[in-house]
Amino acid sequence: MMAGIPGRATEPSCAVELTEVGSGSETWWSLGFEATGPAGLLRSMLQRTATLVFAQALPADVEFDMSHCQSYADWLSRRRVPDSPAAG
Repeated sequence: MMAGIPGRATEPSCAVELTEVGSGSETWWSLGFEATGPAGLLRSMLQRTATLVFAQALPADVEFDMSHCQSYADWLSRRRVPDSPAAG
């Protein structure tokens, strides 16, 4: 959790999060960007940050492929939920 710094809300910034998610025997990766600052600077801040992120080496088993890109809500909705044990 990050606390706000008074007087800094108008400065553009962009946070990035790369998270490994395990579900059963599968491993997935979540990549998120959050840009803040004046509306007119958000797109350029995101583009500059993405350029820096994608220029870095990724963990060995991570591959970015547009055919696997989806929102977190879409990913969750496609996850198979194990059957619940019968109520006894």
